[in-house]
Amino acid sequence: MAAVALPPPVRAVRFQSGGNIEVVDLPTPEPKEGEVLVRVRAAGVCRTDLHLLHDVKTGRREPLVPGHEIAGTVQKAGPGVGRVRVGESVVVHFELPCGRCRSCIRKKTNLCTEGRTLGFSANGGYAEFVVVPEDVVLAAPGTLEAEQAATLACSGATAYHTVVTLGGADERDVVAVIGAGGVGLSAVQVAKARGANVVAVDPREAARTAAKEVGADEVASPEDALGAILAATRDRGADVVVDLVSTTETMQLGVAALAPGGRLVEVALGEEGIGVSPSLLIDKEISLIGANSSTMADFARAVDLAEAKLLKPVVTRTGSLAEAAALLHDLENGTIVGRAVLRP
Repeated sequence: MAAVALPPPVRAVRFQSGGNIEVVDLPTPEPKEGEVLVRVRAAGVCRTDLHLLHDVKTGRREPLVPGHEIAGTVQKAGPGVGRVRVGESVVVHFELPCGRCRSCIRKKTNLCTEGRTLGFSANGGYAEFVVVPEDVVLAAPGTLEAEQAATLACSGATAYHTVVTLGGADERDVVAVIGAGGVGLSAVQVAKARGANVVAVDPREAARTAAKEVGADEVASPEDALGAILAATRDRGADVVVDLVSTTETMQLGVAALAPGGRLVEVALGEEGIGVSPSLLIDKEISLIGANSSTMADFARAVDLAEAKLLKPVVTRTGSLAEAAALLHDLENGTIVGRAVLRP
C-alpha cells in the first residue's frame, strides 16, 4: 500500500514559554465549512504583539502564533464558501465573533465574549498560511501594496473605530491624536477624510514628520501639545482626543485639551489612570470613552477609505519570519515609525 503524501509543514513564528520567539514548523491547516485557507503575503507587527509576548513570557497566556494584521491570497476554499474565490487577493479582520451573544446581536462584535481572535487565541498571520472564516475576509484594495493593506485590519480599522465610530469626528471638528505610531498615523488620515483639522502629538521628531506628511495640520511634542491644541482652536479645545498611549500624563493632557462637549477616547492597554470627579464631567459635559478593537463594519469603512485613496497606512520596515524578533525589539525601543510588516 502506497504511503499517503503529507502536505508540507507551514513555517510560523511562535511566542514560546519563557518569552522565546522561534520559527517553527506546524501542520498545514485545512479549511472547514465556511472557511478559506489564505497564503499570507504580509502580516503587520503591532505594539499589541509586545503585550502578548509579555503575557506568554509571564505565563498569563499559552504559547501562540501572533499576527492580527493579514493580507494574502486565497489558496483553498472549504465547503459552503461562495463569496470568496481561490486566487483572490484579500485582507482579513482578526476578530472571529460567535455571532450569537448579546454583543454580536447588537452589532458590537468587538465585545463578543464567546469568539476567538486571530493572533491571540487562534493562530495568526506570522505564518505562511492561516485559516479564517469567509465572513472576516474582504477583497484587498487595489490602491495598496500587500504590506500596506495588511495593516488595515488593526491600524486602519482601529483608527476608524476610535475617530469616527466612538469619537464621532466630523467636518469642522478639531481632532488631537496622541501617539503618531501605526494606528495614530492612520487616525490622522481618517480624521482628515472626515473633514476635521488634526493636531498630532508624539515625542519623536520622525513620527511628527510622518504625521505632517500624511496630513496633520499641526504637530507637537508632548511638552508643547496643550499649547498647540489650544492655539489651533482659539483656546476652545479639541472636539475629539484619541489617546493611543494611555499613560497618566497623556490622559491628563487629553482631559485638559477637551472642548466643551468633547470626547476623549482611550485606546492603549495599561494600568495607569487619573482621578475623575463628577464635576469634571458635568461642567463641560465631556465624555471619557474606552475603545476595544474594532468591528467588521469599521474594517470595511477603512478598506473603503483606502480604495478612495484617503487612507494609506505608513509602513517603513519589512522583514522575513526569521526577522520577527528583531522587528519586535526595534518596535519596543521606539525606532520604528509607522508599521513594520513581515513577509512570510
